[in-house]
Amino acid sequence: IDPGEKRWELVLKPFSLRIGHPDFTWLETHLMMSLAYGKISASAARLALAKKMIKSLEEYGQSTVSSDCKVADMIGVPLCNALLAYGEERYSDVVALLVPLKYDIIKIGGSWAQRQVFSITLIQAAIKAKNYCQAMAIIIELKAQKPHNKTLQRLQDQV
Repeated sequence: IDPGEKRWELVLKPFSLRIGHPDFTWLETHLMMSLAYGKISASAARLALAKKMIKSLEEYGQSTVSSDCKVADMIGVPLCNALLAYGEERYSDVVALLVPLKYDIIKIGGSWAQRQVFSITLIQAAIKAKNYCQAMAIIIELKAQKPHNKTLQRLQDQV
């Protein structure tokens, strides 16, 4: 389902107030999705906000104000960089950034479905980078856990 640019703009407005004040890695990664949706390079304002968000998450990751800081440093920052790369259509970079994280993303919290968006992003990036073996390997691995998942089946059909 493509929510369209207007939907993401609605999400972006309240989230943009949070930029520079990270406190929960899971939320920051979802904020980055709203910033990186579509061709981020087409919006200088969104690109600037995305870079500002990554910088603030890097600073948060280096602090010790909560147990989430280490998660932000080890997973949140590279995950947000991958989402930004996706928005910039640098699909090989997305694959390079996400593959090492795929077993650690669970540490950011959220449900299986909420985290699955990152696996789908990785698969889509691998397909767009023409790295079909990588895409299929991830699909097969995920289908072992959820054999009747229709999204995974549609992605497999694309490969």
